[in-house]
Amino acid sequence: MIALEERQLVYEYLMMDIAIRSLQYDIEHIQGLKYAELYVQQLSAVLTYLQRDFQWRKSTLASKKIRLVKWVKVNEQFSDAVLTTTGEDATIRFSALVLKQNSQLLISQKLLPISEI
Repeated sequence: MIALEERQLVYEYLMMDIAIRSLQYDIEHIQGLKYAELYVQQLSAVLTYLQRDFQWRKSTLASKKIRLVKWVKVNEQFSDAVLTTTGEDATIRFSALVLKQNSQLLISQKLLPISEI
C-alpha cells in the first residue's frame, strides 16, 4: 500500500516527467524562430532545474522502494500509473488533463522574466 505522502511524491514525479518531456519537445521545435536563442536559453534553464528536481524525486522514491513500471491510458480523461513496491504492485489513476495543466503551471512558475536572464 502506498501512503498519502508517497502518492504525493509519485504525483509530483509524474508531473515533472510530463513537464520535462514538454520542454524538450518545445526546445527542439523552437529552433526556427527569429529569437530562438533567447527562448532556448530560458527554457534550458527551466529544464535543468526540473531535471535536478525530478532526479531527487526519483531517488527518493527508489529509497522507499517505489518504482514506476508503466503508464496505461485508460481513456481520454484518465491514465493509470502502475507502480511496484516492496509488498505488492499498485495502480493509481490520475486525470491526464489535470496532470498536463499542473505541469504547464509548474513550467510557467519557473520561467524568469526576460529582464532577469
